[in-house]
Amino acid sequence: MTTSATTMESAVTADGRASWPRTAGTLIVTGGVLLTAATALEIGTDVATSPVAAAAFWALFLTSTLAHVAAMFPLALGRGDGRGAVASSTLGKVALLGFGAFFLANQSIYLITAYLWPDVEPVAGLAPFLVAMSAVQGVLLLIGGIVIARAGVLRGAARGAILALALVGFALGVTVNASSVEAVTDTMYFFSTGAQIVAGILIARATVTAAE
Repeated sequence: MTTSATTMESAVTADGRASWPRTAGTLIVTGGVLLTAATALEIGTDVATSPVAAAAFWALFLTSTLAHVAAMFPLALGRGDGRGAVASSTLGKVALLGFGAFFLANQSIYLITAYLWPDVEPVAGLAPFLVAMSAVQGVLLLIGGIVIARAGVLRGAARGAILALALVGFALGVTVNASSVEAVTDTMYFFSTGAQIVAGILIARATVTAAE
């Protein structure tokens, strides 16, 4: 038996536990909880004019974003051996890490356009560009979720958790663009962050299939 094979097998305990799902899941839960708090602040307070609310919102929003981005690394790469939830799939790795990059970019653009430079005249073509960015982000997570589900490394409900998050993300996008009722969009935002928390818990508690 080679050293790399021995290391890979030792990364999974006798009951099918591994450290990387716990790390990824914990980061997703953290991101979901913080984004829930940030969303509640944004909806319930005047973040644009209250320095205290703004500071709290920015701290929560940015930390939640970084947590979600960081979660993509153990999901895609495992313990650094390149065998995370997508197994050896290059497509899955690119999709998850690409999602992290687009998510970071989209969240940053939102903060800049909504709070740093809210009065700047929109650049021609910016709106379609932002829609395209969000669409690519969603498609990348969808692909990653499909690869995870097909790979079968994560067992149980965790196997479909990322795919479910991608579908919730698309539903959120449709709702935000189609509905002008604030109560509906606000509810969908909280449903989305709640789904992140549930998905994170499922992944953190998941057992894995040992590499052959």
